[in-house]
Amino acid sequence: MLSKFKCALISLMFAGLILCAGTVSFADAWNEPATVIVQVTAAGSPIGDAEVSVGDQSYTTGHNGNRVFQVGKGHHTVSVTDIHGNSDSREVRVNPGEIVQVTFDLGAAGRPATGDHRQELTFSKN
Repeated sequence: MLSKFKCALISLMFAGLILCAGTVSFADAWNEPATVIVQVTAAGSPIGDAEVSVGDQSYTTGHNGNRVFQVGKGHHTVSVTDIHGNSDSREVRVNPGEIVQVTFDLGAAGRPATGDHRQELTFSKN
């Protein structure tokens, strides 16, 4: 009879350990940061050196127009301003461990003018 009692006690302790281990791993997953990838483009081309912020974190984009942020669970404001002053923002909601991509296309206004825009005029006297 003592051996049945020992077996039941050991089984109960083992079940308790499994429950505790599962609770700890769930708690760790709940506190895991989320990833927000911000991409800034203008007319489909990436914009480097745009000021990007998520919550209170602020950085500039690389030459590929991207910046990656690690944030906590919840709602965050994502905003962007390019070197020409064009800006946009939106709200995102993230969960622990989630990866969210936010793309801002600032349109043609986000691209600097390129090429030679001078025009030569020729006048003739008739």
